[in-house]
Amino acid sequence: MTESDRPQDLVGRGYDAAADEFAAWQRKITGSTQLDRLEELLALLPTRPDVLELGSGAGVLTTRLLAERANLVGVDISSEQVGRARERVPDAEFILADFTAVDFPPGSFDAVVAFYAMNHVPREELGPLLSRVATWLVPGGLLLSTFGATDLPGWRGPWEGIGGLDSFFSGYEPPVTLGLVRDAGLEVAHDELETIREPEGQVTFLWVLARKPE
Repeated sequence: MTESDRPQDLVGRGYDAAADEFAAWQRKITGSTQLDRLEELLALLPTRPDVLELGSGAGVLTTRLLAERANLVGVDISSEQVGRARERVPDAEFILADFTAVDFPPGSFDAVVAFYAMNHVPREELGPLLSRVATWLVPGGLLLSTFGATDLPGWRGPWEGIGGLDSFFSGYEPPVTLGLVRDAGLEVAHDELETIREPEGQVTFLWVLARKPE
């Protein structure tokens, strides 16, 4: 790792190097309402919607659920994670790419989701990313995403508890993040802070459900 690395490249290499360790770590998390929130989202969408998952990872339960009930496209920067997702979820399309740089035609998706991935994005890139997300959504389309909930300009280094995984985290306090969502042209339908327990301790995330105006 060098200071000249793009944070996104550092994140991708970390998930490549420690995929097994991350999977074991991930299974120890408690307190997340991710599945419930995903069910609530799907209930708001048309039958068999077109959905984009940013930071789709290795094809865990929520990704498999999306693929069963939606036409799913996933984007992840880790080749190891994308390879595992393709094996586990063959009915979805997975793209190996930096989701802060990828692009799609306007109105491609009924919903965009991002679970515990936006806090890997350099916070100065969140606004432009959210603006692109808004263009990818159909009118009335929905964004469901978690964001970091603290003022963190940018941290890089070894992720405690996951051997070999160097990573990067960044974020704003909730009012700033919500402002970026609204500035992107999305209406915030619901926002909520949620504290989950990771193996190293408690971590708080901001959940946001936002809608593109009709």
